[in-house]
Amino acid sequence: MDNITISRPNTEEAELINEFFKIVLIDTFKRNGIEDLADTLAEEIKDKRKCLNEDIESNGRDRYFLIAKDNDKIVGSIEYGPSNDLIYSCTNGELKDLVEIGTVFVHPDYQNKEIGSKMLNEIFQRLREEGIEEFCFDSGYKKAQKTWSKMFGSPEYHLKDFWGKGADHMVWRIKVQDVLK
Repeated sequence: MDNITISRPNTEEAELINEFFKIVLIDTFKRNGIEDLADTLAEEIKDKRKCLNEDIESNGRDRYFLIAKDNDKIVGSIEYGPSNDLIYSCTNGELKDLVEIGTVFVHPDYQNKEIGSKMLNEIFQRLREEGIEEFCFDSGYKKAQKTWSKMFGSPEYHLKDFWGKGADHMVWRIKVQDVLK
C-alpha cells in the first residue's frame, strides 16, 4: 500500500482516532468470540481514549503514538508508554521500568497488508533513537497472540486460563536490537 503514511497524531484528528479505536476493538472482540463482554469492551475503548489524550496533552512525552493513514482515513495506530498495571501484576513488578508497546491496531479492511509491520518498525526506530534498549507488550487476544508468537517467539510470561478456561494472557519482553531490521 504505497499511499499509507505514518505520522504523529494531532488534536484535530483525536475524534477520528477514537472512532477508529472503537471500530477495531468491536471487530477484535467479535473475531475473538468475546463480543458479549460489553463492559470490558467499553473499558478498552475508554483506556485507548485516555492513552491518546496523554500523548496529545504531553506532545508525546508521557505516551507516544503513531497513526497510519490512507489519505485522510485512519487505518492504523501504535504507541508506547509506561507499562500497564496488568503487566505489573502479571510479572510481579519485574517489567515496571520497561516501556510497553501497545495499541497496535489495524483497521479490519486494511489487515494483512504490512501496515502493522511498518508501524512496528517505525516504533522500533523511535525506541532506538530514544536510547531505549528493551520493551514489553502483552495480549489477551488469541488471534493476536498467534501473530506475536510467530513474530517474536514464546512470551516471557504465559498465564494459562488468566481470563477464564482457554483464555490465556501473554507478556513478551524484547530487546530493541533483536527486532530492528
